[in-house]
Amino acid sequence: MDGEGISLTGHGTARCNPENDDVPEIGDELAAGRALHDPGDQLLGAAERDIKGGGGSPRARTHAAAWGWPA
Repeated sequence: MDGEGISLTGHGTARCNPENDDVPEIGDELAAGRALHDPGDQLLGAAERDIKGGGGSPRARTHAAAWGWPA
């Protein structure tokens, strides 16, 4: 992405809680959202490493609680 040949792959899963109604569309949305969140997190990590490598000091990241059903 920046000429260094960085390649990111995201993976997301969602499983229906047996106590919940079976709504495949919601599971698909959760899995897709988690898959998109993963490379975003990887990009933030790469940027933090680049900042540190340049002598900077990145801000601390906090991870928000996951939305939806447990993965």
